[in-house]
Amino acid sequence: MTMKKAILITITLLSVVLISGCDWLEEFVNEDNQSPSHDLNTYTEQELIDLIETLLPEAYQRVEYDLDSFQDALIEMVDANKDSVIGIRSFEGVFAAGGTGSGVIYKKDAGTYYVVTNHHVIENHQRLEVVYERNGMLFTIDQNIEVLGSDATTDLAVITFESSRNFNVATFADSYQLDVGQFVFAIGNPLGFDYYGTLTMGVVSGLSRYVTGSELEVPFIQHDASLNPGNSGGALFDINGHLIGINNMKITDRLAANIGFAIPSNTVMRIIEDLEENGVVRRPFLGVSALAQVSDCGQDFGVCITVQPGGAAEEANLNTGDIIIGYKVEGWDDYIDVLNFNDLREVILNSQVGENVSLRYLRDETSYDSPFVPLRLHPDDQ
Repeated sequence: MTMKKAILITITLLSVVLISGCDWLEEFVNEDNQSPSHDLNTYTEQELIDLIETLLPEAYQRVEYDLDSFQDALIEMVDANKDSVIGIRSFEGVFAAGGTGSGVIYKKDAGTYYVVTNHHVIENHQRLEVVYERNGMLFTIDQNIEVLGSDATTDLAVITFESSRNFNVATFADSYQLDVGQFVFAIGNPLGFDYYGTLTMGVVSGLSRYVTGSELEVPFIQHDASLNPGNSGGALFDINGHLIGINNMKITDRLAANIGFAIPSNTVMRIIEDLEENGVVRRPFLGVSALAQVSDCGQDFGVCITVQPGGAAEEANLNTGDIIIGYKVEGWDDYIDVLNFNDLREVILNSQVGENVSLRYLRDETSYDSPFVPLRLHPDDQ
């Protein structure tokens, strides 16, 4: 029901009240019990609307939505960004196809395009093909495709291909700025390339999700845009056309619906930098452990830590029982709030080995900022 209809209905009801002889409204508009300035039955429609609005709660706001402008903006956004999403076909043998998926072009260097996709899209491949669409027709690139690196623990991979064709390049967003309820738009290739470039729409359902039973060390964005096999490695855009994540998986339990996950853009940017430079991911080591969803020290927020030897936290003079509430990389304007263990895991994963970090923490209910200390390489990666 539109607001105008609601007000007109209210006017009708008010008219019934007036006709029935109820005098409470006269008392409201004439609190001094003096004669009203004119007969209530002579109010114009607009005067009645204004009067009704004064009777509504203070929190009431009159809102008008221009859906046509929203639709036009969405169409323009999709048109500007859809060509940054391509198809990937993996062959596990000379002719045997291993499967299809999606990828997102994030950089161009002369005639070479850089693509981020999921590790599981290209896993066990012997050769790859890039598939793209022009004017409703599909084209294939099967030469000069190179895998720069792939990481199973974050399910990300980087490949390059060469082409004289012009492809759009996606622009990364800052995934730390995402909010639950924000619109999201998935573009990918569900169920192969018959549905190439399919667009689905949803909202951010949750942030910093670590999926139960998953071996992936990823702080997922949870969203409800429809995903299907083949969407893996595809794009999750915001309304401005900025890349906020790489779609990865969904819950397939028969009792669940529209619980999808994307690797956030800040994590993607950090991982692809390692894959480009080293071919592998070099994980940083803060050197703390904590219970994931338990307030171990009775705190309302933050992470109550146990300090492990040989890590950055020990060098920063933190003690077991301290509560980390903020995290800052040298050069940042301010600390990122750490409300829980998943927040802490995310900012550590999104940092680089060798970066200097400072921790904001509580000790005996007093807040301290640690000195900047370098993140070391995780012992498992040495």
